[in-house]
Amino acid sequence: MILKFLIIIGVVYLSILIFLFVFQRNILFVPDRSTPRLTETNVSEMSEVNIETKDGLSLNSWFYRGKVEKPLIIYFQGNAGNISDRDYKARFLIDNDYSVLLLGYRGYGGNKGQPSEEGLSKDGEAALEFAKRENFEASNIILYGESLGTGVVVDLGTLTKFKGIVLEAPYTSIEALAKKRYWFVPVRYLLKDKFDSISKVSQLTSPTLVLHGDSDQVIDLDYGKQLYDAIPQPKNFAAFHGGGHSNLFDFGAGIEILSFINSLK
Repeated sequence: MILKFLIIIGVVYLSILIFLFVFQRNILFVPDRSTPRLTETNVSEMSEVNIETKDGLSLNSWFYRGKVEKPLIIYFQGNAGNISDRDYKARFLIDNDYSVLLLGYRGYGGNKGQPSEEGLSKDGEAALEFAKRENFEASNIILYGESLGTGVVVDLGTLTKFKGIVLEAPYTSIEALAKKRYWFVPVRYLLKDKFDSISKVSQLTSPTLVLHGDSDQVIDLDYGKQLYDAIPQPKNFAAFHGGGHSNLFDFGAGIEILSFINSLK
């Protein structure tokens, strides 16, 4: 009886492992695949642009050209929804005369392809190529990552020095987050997309701002602090009392971003 019980437990556990391994990208990436419409947002003055990736995808994204003396802010969203959900952030940046590119990931917002760490990295590189064609040099570009998007930004940030980097609700690595949530699983051996930011941030040469809420229930503040501690100077950390995972603009994150950018030479 004991042997039979152990066999049943083993089969159930193995089934859980197989399920998590097969469907892990469905857990990590939660895209809204519907095509967003600018006319249904509060940033209708933005333009739809197609960003071509090296592996042949055309990513529908939104672009606005601000004042010539202001930098371009390339925005990398989190794991859920699509770029239309971030229109309020674009609105704030546009109202402050910045150029803004909301990058539409593969598999999100009507774009073809399936999201992955490698794929999103290619999407980011394509966004930089687009910016270059629009006559924005790295020295006049701010990379802004939100949650999952901070991993994409950190990866891109190791390529060269940008005017600045903004990391909103960042993490050390997806492996660290997964180990906490799925403590009963050998995460290291099953994980496909690691977004291992903590091993890369020492290579950053751009001024960096980290934003995090102390009531974040998705990515604990401690992860943001650990990542911040590993980032070279110059850097700034803004913690928001009562701030959650997706509402930091309600707590003054926009003002912190403006102050940070204005401090850059």
